[in-house]
Amino acid sequence: CTRDNVTGLIWEVKTDDGGLRDKDWTYSWYNPDPAANGGSAGVPDYRNNCYDTARCDTAKFAADVSQAGLCGGGDWRLPTREELQGLYQPDAGDRNMPPAFKTTGWLVWAEPRDAASAWAFNFKSGTEYWYYRDSSDGNRVFGVRAKPEQ
Repeated sequence: CTRDNVTGLIWEVKTDDGGLRDKDWTYSWYNPDPAANGGSAGVPDYRNNCYDTARCDTAKFAADVSQAGLCGGGDWRLPTREELQGLYQPDAGDRNMPPAFKTTGWLVWAEPRDAASAWAFNFKSGTEYWYYRDSSDGNRVFGVRAKPEQ
């Protein structure tokens, strides 16, 4: 994990080992919590392109990383749009994502912007894309959690 010294957030660092946090896995956007999903849960699986091929979606990923207690935390979640935008380095050319994140993908899921859509941030162009929540498109995920209490 890596800590953002500006925001205090703890970010998951991707691996390249075929494990749960591998940089190449993709997930559909899914949140089964009606209080947080805006009335549309999304798609609970994406073509079995992740570590646990029984279900490849954002909710399962956050639950799995939390259950594993990554970096001492059990409260992992998807980042907000603003949190993802804060990682973007517009003047860094093709390296506009911090090297610690080690991803090959440019599109990364964010928490939803509104009730009708899910959002992804493109680290190559610095732009956002919206998707209908029933889309089965697969994008990368970064786990994030709040700064641990001192």
